[in-house]
Amino acid sequence: MNRRSLLKNLSIGGLTGLLLGKSAFANVLTEDGNNAGTAKRALRFAHLTDVHMQPELNAPKGLASCLHHVQSQADRPTLIINTGDCIMDALKQPKDRVETQWKLWHQLMTGENSLPIEYCIGNHDCWGFGQKIDPLYGKNYALDMMRLQKPYRSFDQSGWHFVVLDSIQPRSTDGQWYACQLDDAQFEWLEQDLEANKEKHTVILSHAPILSAAPLVVGHLGKTDTGYQLGGGAILNDAERVVTLFTKYPQVKLALSGHIHLNDEVKYQGVTYISNGAVSGNWWKGDRYATKNGYALVDLYEDGTFDNIYIPYGWTV
Repeated sequence: MNRRSLLKNLSIGGLTGLLLGKSAFANVLTEDGNNAGTAKRALRFAHLTDVHMQPELNAPKGLASCLHHVQSQADRPTLIINTGDCIMDALKQPKDRVETQWKLWHQLMTGENSLPIEYCIGNHDCWGFGQKIDPLYGKNYALDMMRLQKPYRSFDQSGWHFVVLDSIQPRSTDGQWYACQLDDAQFEWLEQDLEANKEKHTVILSHAPILSAAPLVVGHLGKTDTGYQLGGGAILNDAERVVTLFTKYPQVKLALSGHIHLNDEVKYQGVTYISNGAVSGNWWKGDRYATKNGYALVDLYEDGTFDNIYIPYGWTV
């Protein structure tokens, strides 16, 4: 029995262990299919998220270690997909602090990495979100550092279609500076993009998860007399309309995200939603609950199936 067939037959009990990333080495999640193990692979990429680069806590050494681990794979990925929070934080930080974090990021990406990279904006990448003191405030600084023209877009690679969403929107109510959701113009664009690419197997990329189970578990720890509740910063507030849209476009197979620093998988209405754990783990202070510092290797196949392998890269505080 090959690896894909074996993991297809894991028990439900085995899969629940994946919720908080309890596997010591790798979690492999596969889409159901009759030809698992026989389809031709179209693309392998590395999914890195939530690096939170900073000078402190040996973060530069940690990212270098992760990049070396990715590139030392015997079967190397073709590119890196980064789903945001490249730097520790830019909100209300002085410009020189933000510049320091981005400078470290680019030094490492230039000196320690040979793979092309595709970016998705995270909440911590936005500088002074909602303020207009400087032309680079908000998402403009992140767009400049990531060399992007706009915060959401799509592209094709190896026969698959990738949709990069901007899941972070400004907010000034309830003391929150951002909300995880799509703006209306972006949602309209998303529908048009999916309509125009019906024949292509599709991966959705976002910083914040569209759907995730882990925030319910972690957010409820220690509480016995309250119902399960999610704050506006955990998953997409407008997940209902996004998920409903996906039901109209069965070419959408996989949605990848970060943000929660936990390894988590939800399969709903034909789409598999995976949040891979953070390169920074618990913000460079160790494991995030049972999820170790890591990244994922993602294999996409010509028949629309895929594998997602979460790999701790051996970082210790």
